[in-house]
Amino acid sequence: MVTLDIRMSFRAGYLTPRETEIWSLRRRTPNQSEIARALGVTRQAINISLGIIESKVERTFQECLDANNLQPRRINLVEGVMEAYSPAYQLPVMVSLSVANGLKVWYLYEGRCGRCDLERGCRRALLEEARERGVELEPEETRLEPTRLAHRIFSRYLTEEHNVD
Repeated sequence: MVTLDIRMSFRAGYLTPRETEIWSLRRRTPNQSEIARALGVTRQAINISLGIIESKVERTFQECLDANNLQPRRINLVEGVMEAYSPAYQLPVMVSLSVANGLKVWYLYEGRCGRCDLERGCRRALLEEARERGVELEPEETRLEPTRLAHRIFSRYLTEEHNVD
């Protein structure tokens, strides 16, 4: 009989609970020794785990690209953020992977959020993303339409060094 750990799902980027904990700490501090001390393990164990985690996050993003027919533009595996393009909709797309929301695909329909029934839910999820990532938003920024809010939150993690060749 095969038993599945439902916590190791596409929603969690295929990360185990322990890997999720390490990944969350890595997003707060790049120092592997600090992460190791916090978890009571060796730095070498963290180094090995981070390699495994990065490959799992990369696989999650690749499957997202394939499932949504997206073209990657920039990817930050440490922060779990990807910028892509949808040829089908001719739109930019932000993809995020977080503990709070799992994998989310944000189609950046400029100026059309007000006509969507999901606007409140999208804003709530984006504000959870910002909280988890430690992104401080001004009060007026929290009222931006979700497409602009997504861009404001995620674009800070995507620089030229994250370009896809």
